[in-house]
Amino acid sequence: MNRERNELRSILRQKFPRSRGQLLPALHFLHHEFGYLPDWAMEVVGWHLGIPSSEVYGAATSYTELRINQPAEHSVRVCTGLSCWLNGGNRLMAEAHAALSDGKSSDKVTLEETPCAYMCGVAPVVEVDGEWRGRVDEGIVSAIIGEVSS
Repeated sequence: MNRERNELRSILRQKFPRSRGQLLPALHFLHHEFGYLPDWAMEVVGWHLGIPSSEVYGAATSYTELRINQPAEHSVRVCTGLSCWLNGGNRLMAEAHAALSDGKSSDKVTLEETPCAYMCGVAPVVEVDGEWRGRVDEGIVSAIIGEVSS
């Protein structure tokens, strides 16, 4: 673990000046490298930028595109923002939970809710492994869960 910390410190020194304004770019860099934001890596970013860990964590949890928990092999995100909710996003989320309730699927799929995907024109939307799909209904969500969990 110390080796990983030292390597990350070296990379951060090369890529990011020691400035508070570099927090979001550094978090996006970490997310791209690891697929999520490990606690130890956020701590190193805070150390590098001179920002308390609590502020780093606060920034990381304020943005829906950043994950602080390691995802499963596949990720499914359902938008439940106003437009999606009015067009059935809440039912999509319920259907996705039901499809994952068998226990086996939940080991391979991380289900998340996002408060807004900013894709209101094609609501409701679901993201599957980084690819957004619009005008989704309950049957499609069940098929998606079946597809990625097999």
